[in-house]
Amino acid sequence: MNTQSAQPEGLDGPGGARETARPWVMARALRRPAWVAPNTSTAAALLVERRIAPALQPLLPTPPAASAALRDLGWPSAPGPAWQSEERHPADAAAWEITVVIDASLSMEFWGPVVEEFVALLRRVGLYRQASLPTLDTESVPARIGTPAPDGAEADGTARTARPVLLLTDGLAMAWRTSAVVPQLHAWALRSPVAVVHLLPEKLWPSTAIVPQLRALRSPSPGAPTALVDCEGAAPVTVAVPVLALHENHLHRWAKFIARGPEGWSHLPTILVSADDSGSAAAEPSDPAPQPPGRTAATAQDLLRDFGSASPEAKTLATRLSGVPLNLPVMHRMQYRLLPGTAPDLLSEIFIAGLLVPVVHRAEIRSHDRVTFEFQDGVRELLLASLNKATTADVFEDAVHFLEQELGVREVQGWDRLLRNPQALASGPVTEHSEPFLRVQLAVLKALSGPYDAHARRLERTLTQSVRAEGTERSGPA
Repeated sequence: MNTQSAQPEGLDGPGGARETARPWVMARALRRPAWVAPNTSTAAALLVERRIAPALQPLLPTPPAASAALRDLGWPSAPGPAWQSEERHPADAAAWEITVVIDASLSMEFWGPVVEEFVALLRRVGLYRQASLPTLDTESVPARIGTPAPDGAEADGTARTARPVLLLTDGLAMAWRTSAVVPQLHAWALRSPVAVVHLLPEKLWPSTAIVPQLRALRSPSPGAPTALVDCEGAAPVTVAVPVLALHENHLHRWAKFIARGPEGWSHLPTILVSADDSGSAAAEPSDPAPQPPGRTAATAQDLLRDFGSASPEAKTLATRLSGVPLNLPVMHRMQYRLLPGTAPDLLSEIFIAGLLVPVVHRAEIRSHDRVTFEFQDGVRELLLASLNKATTADVFEDAVHFLEQELGVREVQGWDRLLRNPQALASGPVTEHSEPFLRVQLAVLKALSGPYDAHARRLERTLTQSVRAEGTERSGPA
C-alpha cells in the first residue's frame, strides 16, 4: 500500500523538507469557516464547524437567551440554515438540562478531546450543570454505570420533566456487541428522553455494533420519556432510542423533537431496545456483530489489504504513524498537524481495521511517557516500506522531539539528533519502558537503511540479548 501520492510529504514546520506540506495545510485551513477563531483548539473547532451549538437552540430557554449564549461563544450573526429562523418555543419556556453519559471503552480514548469540548460547550450554553460526568463501563458484561443518572426529581423531591440523557459512544465495545448495554438504555428510557450520540461518521456505522434504521417518531409531550414515544413499525414491547450523528442536522431534529412534543412525526435513526437483553441494538441487520480489534491470525498483508478500503486520510495517517512511537498525545498531535480539521474517526478507522492494539493495561492507556499502542506484527514494517525516507526521518524526528521536550520522556533523550549522527548515541539500557521505544527506533533505522545499518545491527543485537536474558531469568530456579 502506497499513499505517498495522496498528500505532499513532510510536516508543517520551520525549514527543510517539512515546509513542503505548507501549501496543502494552508489550503485545508482556507476551507474552514471564517468564524473559527485562530486560537480555537482542534476539538472545539470541530464542533464549531459542525454548528453544534446553533443546532441545540430549541433547548435553550428563549430565542433571545439562545442568541445571547451564541454571541458569547463567538458565533456569527449571519443567517445559517433555514431552521435557525424558526420560532422555537414560547418566550417563557424553561431551560433544559442534559445529562451526558460517556462510554468508557478503550476505543473511546481517541475521542477524549472532542468529548471534553462537547461537555464544555453544553455547560457554556447552560444545558449541562452536573458536577461529575457519569461513565458507562461498556468493557464489562453487563455494562455498569459509573455514576447514577438523574431520576427526574428535584433535590427537594418535587417532580419535574426528566432530563434528556445523551450517551456518547463509538459503538465498538464488548457491551454493544453482546447487547449487554441494552437493559441500561431501556431503564433510562422508562424515566427520561434518551438518545445515543454515535461519534463515528455514518459511513462507519456498519463497522460498529450500532446500526440504526430511520423511523418516524411522535412524542406525547415535551420531554416525554423515550418509552412513551410512538414509533412506526415498532413492536409494543420495544422502545425506539434515537441514534444521532455529531452534526447539526441530527442534533437539531432531536432537540426540536424533545422541546416541542406532539407536533407531528419526526424522522430519526433509531435502535429498538427492550428490558430483555436478547433484544439487540445491533440485531436488526442480518450481519453478525464485528469482532473486536486485537491480535488475530490474520497476517500483516491481510490486514493492510482489508485496510485498502479505508478513507484516504486514514491511510495517510496510518503510514505516518508507522514512523513514531505510539501513544494518545503523539497520535493526536500527528493527526492535527498532518490533517488539520479532521476528526478522531481516522484513528478509529485504523483501530477498527485491527492495525492498532493496546500494549498496556487499561488504567495506563492515557500515559504520555509510555508506548501505549502498537501496530500488529509486521504492519509497521510494511507501512514504513510505503513511505519515502525523507518523510520517515521527518516524522520520527518530530515525534521524538515532542516526546522529549514537551512530554519529558527520558527514554528518547537525544533521539532527535540520532539521524544526523547515528554513531554518537548509545542505545542505553533495555528496560520494560524503553524496549517499546527502542523497537520503534530499530524499525525506522531499518527502513532508512544506508548509513543507519550499522547502528540498526547493534541495536538489534542488544534487544535480542535482552530478550534472551529475560527468558533465562524466567526459566531459572525460583
